[in-house]
Amino acid sequence: MVRYELDNGEEMHADAPETFYLPPLEARKNLKPNDTVKLVFRIEHDNGFDVERMWVDVKNVTPTGYIGVLDNDPYCTEELKSGEVVEFEPKHIIQIYEP
Repeated sequence: MVRYELDNGEEMHADAPETFYLPPLEARKNLKPNDTVKLVFRIEHDNGFDVERMWVDVKNVTPTGYIGVLDNDPYCTEELKSGEVVEFEPKHIIQIYEP
């Protein structure tokens, strides 16, 4: 069974503000369904863990954040797939897709 946690993008930005860009908090707090964001997944599996940045499509807005669906498959495991439901908060968002 694979497990994952989401890294805190705000902490990553605080550690390296000159090299780790973060969208403005206002933008991260005002997403709508069908927006697409990038999150950092810390994936634990049988061989240890890997960190992957992956896209998630926002489906619903909640009082504390969002519910979305993973839009791509990780390289490190076949147990986590596109379509997986992901709950996240604005602090987890490292990029907002802009077509």
